[in-house]
Amino acid sequence: FWIQASPYFVVFAAMPLGLDGNFYTKVLPLVLIESVFFAYAFTSDLRTCQVVIGLLGLWWCFAALWVEVKLEHTYPGFQYDAPQDPEMKAYRPFCDFAPWATCSKVLMSPPGRFLRHFGIAKPLTATPGEVSLLDKARWLIDVPNPTIGVLFFGCHLFYPALLLIPIITPLMPWLFYAACVVVGLMTVWLAYNLIFVLSDCCVVCVSMYVANFALIPMMHGICLTHKLSLNDYPDFFGAVPSSVLQPFLLLDTVMGIAVLSLWLFGGGTAHAREACYEKMGVDSA
Repeated sequence: FWIQASPYFVVFAAMPLGLDGNFYTKVLPLVLIESVFFAYAFTSDLRTCQVVIGLLGLWWCFAALWVEVKLEHTYPGFQYDAPQDPEMKAYRPFCDFAPWATCSKVLMSPPGRFLRHFGIAKPLTATPGEVSLLDKARWLIDVPNPTIGVLFFGCHLFYPALLLIPIITPLMPWLFYAACVVVGLMTVWLAYNLIFVLSDCCVVCVSMYVANFALIPMMHGICLTHKLSLNDYPDFFGAVPSSVLQPFLLLDTVMGIAVLSLWLFGGGTAHAREACYEKMGVDSA
């Protein structure tokens, strides 16, 4: 490929595999940076590994939520399988970088809300006065997968503080491990849909898949240490240098506030769509 530069723009042409400017200017640098963090996590002690993966996971979850809410704001009623603006001229997510790599399609597809997909959650279909408490509860948990990811990775980031919860403290490590295994199984299902149903590549999703799987052996190792008290973690955030930890915490906080602000004031909310999904060979639950 060749690059023509000017003071105002950079043009990428004849790129292999259909890659566009988003890949070289946004996705590739992000993947290289996260690879360094993953390498650091995998060669560190268990708590440090948990913290780094928690920080990375939170960032990708907030990035995914930003994309989903922004898509719904820019293209109300966005249909993942038939977008009204196929060229995404008004807003094109940073993680759409090739015809075969469109995170907008993947994030907004039905598996993007697996609780709804499996019938656990559901949107409200009746007037507020006619809705039962159970329906309200199911509506409250009808959230995009990354929202659950924020809770999941946030709990890992602040894991020692959760050991202050009484009664279940002796079981806390194993409950976390069980949660990691369940998330890992769900990740397998999501990866299957990504590859064989949607036939796409989502760098946001794959990054979270790596984090999800990495937490399973890490959490098992923590279980075997038998650390059941906050006092067992004198270094709350492990051995992560403050020069890395503080900017990363600030970055995740800013990302979270930005997503919340967009959701509250941006004029739209994120919805995974069901249209035409059954035609792709998947029976909706």
